[in-house]
Amino acid sequence: MKARWLLLLLSLWAGSAMAGRIDIQETRVWLQGERYLLDVDLAYELDDGIMEALDNGIPVVFSISLVVEEASLMAPELANDRLDYRIRFRPLTAFYEVTGPAGEQRSFVTRAALFAYLGELREVPLVDFAMLDTDASYRYRMKVELDIESLPLPMRPMAWFSPVWNLSSGWKEWPFSA
Repeated sequence: MKARWLLLLLSLWAGSAMAGRIDIQETRVWLQGERYLLDVDLAYELDDGIMEALDNGIPVVFSISLVVEEASLMAPELANDRLDYRIRFRPLTAFYEVTGPAGEQRSFVTRAALFAYLGELREVPLVDFAMLDTDASYRYRMKVELDIESLPLPMRPMAWFSPVWNLSSGWKEWPFSA
C-alpha cells in the first residue's frame, strides 16, 4: 500500500511537459429583482496527474473568487466572495461527486458530464442593486483556481512547487454599470 502511494506521489510530482489550464471564456451580468447575477462559461483542461489523483479518490477543490468595485483607482470593494466546488471520485460507485458552495451535491457518471457542469455556472449572486449608484461605473473581477491548500496534507508540499498543480485562470475583469 505504501509503495502505491509513493508511486502516485512521484508520478504527480513529475507531472507532464504540458500543464493544464483553466479559462474564463465568457461572462454575462444581468439584473433579476434587486440583485445582479452572473453567468460564467469556463473551460478546464487538467493534467493527467491531477486526473489520476482524482480517480484515486483524492478530493480536488476549484475556487472561484469574485470582486465587485467601482471602476476608479483605489475604490473600495462592494462585494467579495469565494465559491468552492469540491470534486471527488467515489470508486465504489464509480461516480464523480461535486459539492457546491452552499453544500449542494451532484453526482456524475463521466468526467465529461462533471466538467460540463463545472463549466457552466448560472445565476451566481454578484451584488445587490441597492449597493450601486446608477451614475457610477463599476467592474467585476474573477479568478478560478485549483485550491492547493485543500489537498491532503502529504500532497501539499509537492503541489506548491509543481506547475501541474498551480492552476489558475488569473484575474480577469469586465466593466458594468447599474
